Amino acid sequence: MTLSQGDRLGRYEVLGPIGAGGMGEVWRARDTELDRQVAVKVLPAEIADSPERRRRFEREARATAALNHPNLLTVHDVGMDHDQPYLVTELLEGETLRQVLRRGPCSPASAVGWSLRIARGLGAAHAKGIVHRDLKPDNVFITIDEQLRILDFGLAKIFQPEGGDTAEDETISDDTASGAVLGTMGYMAPEQLRGDPVDNRTDYFALGCVLYEMLSGRRPFAGGSSAEHVSAVLRDDPAPLDERLPVSLRMAVGRCLEKRPAARYQGAGEVVAALEALDPSSLSGDVDRQPTSAVRISGGGLEPAIAVMPFANLSGDTDQEYLCDGIAEEILGAIGKVRGLQVLARSSSFAFKGKDCDPREVGRTIGADHLLEGSVHRLGDRIRISARLVQATNGTQLWSDRYDRTISDIFELQDEISVEVANQLRTTLLPDELSNLKRRHVPDREAYDLFLRGRYLWYRRREGDMMQAMELYQQALARDPAFVHPRVGLAEVFNVLGAYHYMPPRAAYDRAQALLEDAITLDDTVASAHAGLGFILNYHRYQWQEAEQFYQRAIELDPDAAAVRCWYAGLLNEIGRHGEAAEQARLAINLEPMSPMILGLAGYNIGFDDVDEGLRHQRRAIEIDPNHPVANQYIVATLQERLGAHEEAMPFVERAAAGGLKLMLGVLVLCLARTGRSDRIPEVEARIQAIPDGLRPQWIPAMRALADYDRDRYLEAVEQGVESGEMTFAQLAVWRFSDFVRDDPRFQALLRRMDLEHVPPCKPKNPPSTIPVRPL
Repeated sequence: MTLSQGDRLGRYEVLGPIGAGGMGEVWRARDTELDRQVAVKVLPAEIADSPERRRRFEREARATAALNHPNLLTVHDVGMDHDQPYLVTELLEGETLRQVLRRGPCSPASAVGWSLRIARGLGAAHAKGIVHRDLKPDNVFITIDEQLRILDFGLAKIFQPEGGDTAEDETISDDTASGAVLGTMGYMAPEQLRGDPVDNRTDYFALGCVLYEMLSGRRPFAGGSSAEHVSAVLRDDPAPLDERLPVSLRMAVGRCLEKRPAARYQGAGEVVAALEALDPSSLSGDVDRQPTSAVRISGGGLEPAIAVMPFANLSGDTDQEYLCDGIAEEILGAIGKVRGLQVLARSSSFAFKGKDCDPREVGRTIGADHLLEGSVHRLGDRIRISARLVQATNGTQLWSDRYDRTISDIFELQDEISVEVANQLRTTLLPDELSNLKRRHVPDREAYDLFLRGRYLWYRRREGDMMQAMELYQQALARDPAFVHPRVGLAEVFNVLGAYHYMPPRAAYDRAQALLEDAITLDDTVASAHAGLGFILNYHRYQWQEAEQFYQRAIELDPDAAAVRCWYAGLLNEIGRHGEAAEQARLAINLEPMSPMILGLAGYNIGFDDVDEGLRHQRRAIEIDPNHPVANQYIVATLQERLGAHEEAMPFVERAAAGGLKLMLGVLVLCLARTGRSDRIPEVEARIQAIPDGLRPQWIPAMRALADYDRDRYLEAVEQGVESGEMTFAQLAVWRFSDFVRDDPRFQALLRRMDLEHVPPCKPKNPPSTIPVRPL
């Protein structure tokens, strides 16, 4: 059909041409009913020639029209006129990214800003099951008011020929593929070129190509012919980007351009997190870096997020708090296994326990779109659970129900609620997801009750509570030896008791390791078991490769476990892979942005790569909970060990030591010695001597020796600490603390024994201007 000014397509009056491309011609038109100007895309005739493709066009186009996101082109209408298919969209004024790039590469800030907006748009579409498959600068539009829209979303699938994708169809042209537009040479992922199935990760490869081109002014894969280009994409690495660009930015581009989809970012949330974590001072330009709410790392995009709030106790008996918390946690864990649902971490939602907050306020604070609220009323053997799903943006109740059962029905009841919530947020549960919501082992009810009581105490993290938790876990195991979770819980208790010297470390780790190995034998799908074993092999056995494998398996089973990503980041730092460590730590913060422990530990791990960024996160942890022992411990480690800032570290040292962390007493001695307050050291020494034999960390004599610059005493303490498996000594190779003995043959022998002889010391990068790096 040939159009000219004044022609009509349905209710749209053609005003004039805008442009043409592989997807068809675009015309400016007027909507005669709404009296507004729009863009009308007239699609190629082959769509009209096939009834099946016409039906597919209408189906896919209407699905695309349902998308609603500020970075996606708004589709107003789709129709047919005299066998001519057409698509009606908003009318944009501006230019494509291709036109921008013809003037040269973008500034790093602009490239990152545009890429963030592209990633957000991709995530919104992926959440609806729509993959672009032809992302390129020509399909990215920058409006005159600096907004960004992704064009032609979903149309690549409309043009797919019968029988599926073929590499032959996709690689005919060096610019745009033939009539069936399935991809564009220069932006197609390896799986597209091979004719393999594509998914959201295919779009991330294309985004990597676009970002690379924005930064460098050239495409990442060269080739004079289609065959040469295909060979480059399948086999070659792109030329390195300018070394003056931030390392984290270059790593993000490289992650997008991985050959294997499994090695790329797995969801748009990961892309957004990696780009937002970049230090703005390392970039230039004026494109903004908009914040986002919480993003599920493992999801297929920026899906709506749900927070499971702590269930209210209506029983009139405070002893039932453990049951209320346990039911909420079980539901949280179950629905977290459903693909396409963001389930926010326990630390985010349980921060509101006991508070009467407006759902809208809670949603804004923690980045939740939906809240699951509930209450529990137990009377003897009867239990009533009320649950309701609330839309956090406006406080509207979407669903509610009440369940009256006996306590013996607790497992079925939790499964019912989990399935119902998942179905409310996702129209259909896949068979494997439905199976994942159900337990592999239905435990003895009394054993389960003991486990919930133990876990309730475990979360308090006080020594006496942990000892009680240990007893309850042991009782649960005695009743049901096949019940994996109390076995893992007991190992977690031993790990913490050993790490903080509430019991001899070596004995604690031996007990924990045996429990975790048994747990994995019983059920190898429990992520926390793999994580716990990785923790022991990492921090106490110094078996780096084996520990990394267990961490990776734990993350595969539970990608949203922020603590595991922090532990893994610690291992990566210990063996000198600081850029990778910072990336894992940033993902952990993205998962639990309100947890002082995660912010403190992740910030410390980021500090090995970028000390200023790490401190920003650690200060946020202290703002949330000024007296959190672990948050204070790790900001001390950054200030003192990374920067030599003993004076600035002092108040945090005092708080951490007051919180019961024995090893901080040694750090306090070092701080007092370095800040001219040696008169207080005898008082601290008295506190050290009060620690029972066998429970005094070797870290303490190591710090005291460092305060005196005594090489012999320092090396003796370090060697004994390594022998006992103290977790602090896992970072021996990268410490600045060890600089004054680094050339000593005894120290070098110790590094060889730990398989760390090839790891260089880590020097702080980007120290804050207000805290200069000082000699230790």
